[in-house]
Amino acid sequence: MEFRKIKILRKEKRITLTELGEKTGYSASFLSQIERGTNRPSLEALRKIADALDVTVASLLANEAPQVIQDDETSENGYKVIRNSSGTIYNPWQTNSTYYDTLFNLPVHTNNMVISKIYIDAQSSSSGKKIAHNLCEINYVIKGEATIELKDEVLILQEGDAIFLEAFTQHNIINATEHELMLFTLQF
Repeated sequence: MEFRKIKILRKEKRITLTELGEKTGYSASFLSQIERGTNRPSLEALRKIADALDVTVASLLANEAPQVIQDDETSENGYKVIRNSSGTIYNPWQTNSTYYDTLFNLPVHTNNMVISKIYIDAQSSSSGKKIAHNLCEINYVIKGEATIELKDEVLILQEGDAIFLEAFTQHNIINATEHELMLFTLQF
Protein backbone atom coordinates (compact mmCIF):
# COMPACT_ATOMS: atom_id res chain seq x y z
CA MET A 1 0.00 0.00 0.00
CA GLU A 2 1.32 3.40 -0.92
CA PHE A 3 0.47 6.51 1.03
CA ARG A 4 0.66 8.90 -1.88
CA LYS A 5 -1.52 11.37 0.00
CA ILE A 6 1.28 11.93 2.51
CA LYS A 7 3.65 12.96 -0.27
CA ILE A 8 1.01 15.11 -1.97
CA LEU A 9 0.10 16.92 1.26
CA ARG A 10 3.73 17.27 2.28
CA LYS A 11 4.62 18.87 -1.07
CA GLU A 12 1.54 21.14 -0.96
CA LYS A 13 2.70 22.39 2.43
CA ARG A 14 6.28 22.66 1.16
CA ILE A 15 7.65 20.38 3.84
CA THR A 16 10.70 18.24 3.12
CA LEU A 17 11.04 14.66 4.33
CA THR A 18 13.68 15.87 6.79
CA GLU A 19 11.33 18.54 8.18
CA LEU A 20 8.49 16.02 8.46
CA GLY A 21 10.90 13.71 10.25
CA GLU A 22 11.75 16.42 12.77
CA LYS A 23 8.05 17.01 13.45
CA THR A 24 7.19 13.31 13.82
CA GLY A 25 10.36 11.85 15.31
CA TYR A 26 10.79 9.47 12.35
CA SER A 27 13.70 9.39 9.92
CA ALA A 28 13.35 10.82 6.42
CA SER A 29 14.22 7.36 5.09
CA PHE A 30 11.36 5.74 7.03
CA LEU A 31 8.89 8.41 5.86
CA SER A 32 10.04 7.96 2.26
CA GLN A 33 9.44 4.21 2.56
CA ILE A 34 5.91 4.89 3.79
CA GLU A 35 5.21 7.22 0.86
CA ARG A 36 6.50 4.61 -1.61
CA GLY A 37 4.63 1.74 0.04
CA THR A 38 7.73 -0.27 0.99
CA ASN A 39 7.03 0.15 4.73
CA ARG A 40 3.59 0.11 6.34
CA PRO A 41 3.09 2.59 9.20
CA SER A 42 1.35 1.84 12.46
CA LEU A 43 -1.73 3.83 13.41
CA GLU A 44 0.44 5.79 15.86
CA ALA A 45 2.85 6.73 13.04
CA LEU A 46 -0.11 7.83 10.89
CA ARG A 47 -1.40 9.97 13.76
CA LYS A 48 1.99 11.69 14.15
CA ILE A 49 2.25 12.28 10.40
CA ALA A 50 -1.34 13.60 10.22
CA ASP A 51 -0.66 15.95 13.15
CA ALA A 52 2.54 17.20 11.53
CA LEU A 53 0.67 17.86 8.26
CA ASP A 54 -2.32 19.35 10.13
CA VAL A 55 -4.80 16.86 8.63
CA THR A 56 -6.83 13.89 9.89
CA VAL A 57 -5.71 10.27 9.73
CA ALA A 58 -8.81 9.55 7.63
CA SER A 59 -7.64 12.02 4.99
CA LEU A 60 -4.34 10.14 4.74
CA LEU A 61 -6.22 6.88 4.23
CA ALA A 62 -8.70 8.15 1.66
CA ASN A 63 -8.39 6.36 -1.68
CA GLU A 64 -6.29 3.59 -0.16
CA ALA A 65 -7.17 -0.11 -0.24
CA PRO A 66 -8.18 -1.97 2.91
CA GLN A 67 -5.31 -2.41 5.34
CA VAL A 68 -5.03 -4.76 8.29
CA ILE A 69 -4.19 -2.92 11.50
CA GLN A 70 -2.67 -4.50 14.60
CA ASP A 71 -5.08 -5.57 17.37
CA ASP A 72 -4.06 -2.81 19.78
CA GLU A 73 -4.63 -0.06 17.21
CA THR A 74 -8.42 -0.15 17.05
CA SER A 75 -11.24 1.84 18.57
CA GLU A 76 -13.58 0.39 21.21
CA ASN A 77 -17.28 -0.31 20.62
CA GLY A 78 -17.20 0.88 17.01
CA TYR A 79 -20.17 -1.11 15.78
CA LYS A 80 -23.95 -1.06 15.34
CA VAL A 81 -26.12 -4.17 14.95
CA ILE A 82 -29.28 -4.03 12.83
CA ARG A 83 -31.60 -7.00 13.46
CA ASN A 84 -33.71 -8.33 10.63
CA SER A 85 -36.93 -7.25 12.35
CA SER A 86 -35.83 -3.59 12.31
CA GLY A 87 -35.26 -3.30 8.52
CA THR A 88 -37.27 -0.77 6.54
CA ILE A 89 -38.92 -1.63 3.24
CA TYR A 90 -38.04 0.99 0.65
CA ASN A 91 -39.17 0.98 -2.98
CA PRO A 92 -37.76 3.94 -4.95
CA TRP A 93 -39.18 2.89 -8.33
CA GLN A 94 -42.65 1.84 -7.14
CA THR A 95 -42.74 -1.38 -9.14
CA ASN A 96 -44.46 -4.56 -8.04
CA SER A 97 -41.37 -6.72 -8.52
CA THR A 98 -38.65 -4.63 -6.84
CA TYR A 99 -38.20 -3.62 -3.25
CA TYR A 100 -35.27 -2.79 -1.02
CA ASP A 101 -34.70 -3.73 2.56
CA THR A 102 -32.66 -0.68 3.56
CA LEU A 103 -30.25 -1.52 6.36
CA PHE A 104 -28.09 1.60 6.46
CA ASN A 105 -28.24 5.07 5.02
CA LEU A 106 -24.75 6.39 5.64
CA PRO A 107 -22.63 8.91 3.77
CA VAL A 108 -19.63 7.32 2.10
CA HIS A 109 -16.59 9.16 3.43
CA THR A 110 -13.99 7.64 1.08
CA ASN A 111 -13.90 6.89 -2.60
CA ASN A 112 -13.16 3.21 -1.90
CA MET A 113 -15.89 0.65 -1.81
CA VAL A 114 -15.35 -3.10 -1.68
CA ILE A 115 -18.37 -5.36 -2.15
CA SER A 116 -17.98 -9.09 -1.46
CA LYS A 117 -19.98 -12.22 -0.93
CA ILE A 118 -18.16 -14.23 1.74
CA TYR A 119 -18.52 -17.96 2.32
CA ILE A 120 -17.17 -19.36 5.60
CA ASP A 121 -17.03 -23.14 5.98
CA ALA A 122 -18.54 -24.92 8.97
CA GLN A 123 -16.47 -24.64 12.18
CA SER A 124 -14.22 -21.99 10.63
CA SER A 125 -13.62 -18.23 10.74
CA SER A 126 -12.90 -15.33 8.41
CA SER A 127 -9.35 -14.70 9.59
CA GLY A 128 -8.56 -16.95 12.53
CA LYS A 129 -8.02 -13.94 14.80
CA LYS A 130 -9.42 -10.48 15.48
CA ILE A 131 -8.32 -8.00 12.84
CA ALA A 132 -9.14 -4.41 11.92
CA HIS A 133 -8.70 -2.34 8.80
CA ASN A 134 -8.99 1.24 7.68
CA LEU A 135 -12.46 0.99 6.10
CA CYS A 136 -15.92 0.90 7.62
CA GLU A 137 -17.63 -2.43 7.05
CA ILE A 138 -21.17 -3.76 6.84
CA ASN A 139 -21.74 -7.51 7.11
CA TYR A 140 -25.19 -8.87 6.25
CA VAL A 141 -25.95 -12.54 7.00
CA ILE A 142 -27.48 -14.11 3.89
CA LYS A 143 -27.42 -17.74 5.06
CA GLY A 144 -26.45 -19.36 8.36
CA GLU A 145 -25.47 -17.94 11.74
CA ALA A 146 -22.49 -15.63 12.28
CA THR A 147 -20.66 -15.24 15.54
CA ILE A 148 -19.00 -11.83 15.56
CA GLU A 149 -16.08 -11.65 17.96
CA LEU A 150 -15.31 -8.03 18.90
CA LYS A 151 -12.71 -6.56 21.23
CA ASP A 152 -14.67 -7.19 24.44
CA GLU A 153 -17.85 -8.98 23.38
CA VAL A 154 -19.32 -11.67 21.17
CA LEU A 155 -22.52 -11.20 19.14
CA ILE A 156 -24.63 -13.81 17.34
CA LEU A 157 -26.23 -12.72 14.04
CA GLN A 158 -28.97 -14.75 12.36
CA GLU A 159 -30.04 -14.71 8.71
CA GLY A 160 -31.19 -11.21 7.81
CA ASP A 161 -29.20 -9.51 10.59
CA ALA A 162 -26.43 -7.06 9.81
CA ILE A 163 -23.63 -5.32 11.65
CA PHE A 164 -21.96 -1.99 10.89
CA LEU A 165 -18.31 -1.75 12.04
CA GLU A 166 -16.45 1.55 12.22
CA ALA A 167 -12.99 1.63 10.65
CA PHE A 168 -10.29 0.17 12.92
CA THR A 169 -12.77 -1.95 14.91
CA GLN A 170 -11.28 -5.32 15.88
CA HIS A 171 -13.42 -8.23 14.69
CA ASN A 172 -13.43 -11.86 13.64
CA ILE A 173 -16.36 -13.58 11.93
CA ILE A 174 -16.83 -17.15 13.11
CA ASN A 175 -19.05 -19.91 11.76
CA ALA A 176 -19.54 -22.16 14.81
CA THR A 177 -22.25 -24.22 13.08
CA GLU A 178 -22.14 -27.36 10.96
CA HIS A 179 -23.41 -25.50 7.88
CA GLU A 180 -21.84 -22.99 5.49
CA LEU A 181 -22.16 -19.30 6.39
CA MET A 182 -22.77 -16.77 3.60
CA LEU A 183 -22.37 -13.03 4.15
CA PHE A 184 -22.72 -9.94 1.98
CA THR A 185 -19.93 -7.52 2.93
CA LEU A 186 -19.52 -3.88 1.99
CA GLN A 187 -16.32 -2.03 2.93
CA PHE A 188 -16.11 1.72 2.38
